[in-house]
Amino acid sequence: MDTKKGRVLCVDDEPNILRSLRWLLQKEFEVEVAASGHAGLGLVKRADYDVVISDQRMPGMMGSEFLREVRKISPRSMRILLTGYSDLQAILRSVNEGEVFRFINKPWKFQELLQVVGEAASIAKAHPATGNAPEVTEGAPVNTGGDAILVVDDDPAVIELVSEALGSEGRVIHAHNVAEAVAAFDEREIGIIVSNMRVGNIDATRMLKLLKQQHPDIVAVVYTGATDAVDVIGLINQAQIFRFLPKPVKPTMLRMALAAAAVKRQQLKDSPEQSRRHAVEHLGEAAKESLVNDIKEVARTTSTRFGDASLFVKRLGGGLLRLIGRR
Repeated sequence: MDTKKGRVLCVDDEPNILRSLRWLLQKEFEVEVAASGHAGLGLVKRADYDVVISDQRMPGMMGSEFLREVRKISPRSMRILLTGYSDLQAILRSVNEGEVFRFINKPWKFQELLQVVGEAASIAKAHPATGNAPEVTEGAPVNTGGDAILVVDDDPAVIELVSEALGSEGRVIHAHNVAEAVAAFDEREIGIIVSNMRVGNIDATRMLKLLKQQHPDIVAVVYTGATDAVDVIGLINQAQIFRFLPKPVKPTMLRMALAAAAVKRQQLKDSPEQSRRHAVEHLGEAAKESLVNDIKEVARTTSTRFGDASLFVKRLGGGLLRLIGRR
């Protein structure tokens, strides 16, 4: 009887890396290897893999391009990219086009790689993808299905951009800081969140990471002017960011990102089990406590801007309970 946990394809142009990956994984998985993206695509077209692992830097076809094609051919396969922190543009492409499950930085840690591949294989078997979302083209409508879009930024120009991108097709809630963002979750159903990485002097990515742990069906679009590869990798592994946009945000790119996010959100609502395919690494208690403390500190000044401060505090408490399970 076959006791293997899943079928894995490893793609890398370096023979030593392929030998290492095969040696590490073959005790627990059926492993096949390919020395190029083109060869890997040939295998993906002929066989069904639970997990596809690719190096980024390969001649002929980069890993981000390869995984983009894998997503189209075999949406069930969970995709993992091996990369270095210097490959920022490739990382962004793999977020926006390949929708990777995890980044693993090279050189990898053996136990970490085994754990990630095992989790990915289990998800692929238990929650196979229902198919790819249709490709979104310029001018596509942003159909939010009645859900609100939450914009988290202290720049009023951003809310105008989102509102213009939506037109009359959806409701936008504007949060000037993380406290207002959390309080918004006590108000109505939010399907898409659009956020800067830093809002004021607060790291908003911690909120996105904790949000995804509790609500994997919410789709996140993130943008920033100062892009750091370490931060982007963290946002994928711990928050499963759907799209990443550079600042200044171009209206056309924003609208296409929102349209694609709306399609993804509807997919997750129609097939809730698909949310498991967006499982994230859990943060430690220290990160949770740090975020809660920051929210409370921001709330002290935020509540004074509202006519009924007690109502805001009540909404904030409700939002915290819904968002991260605590006050």
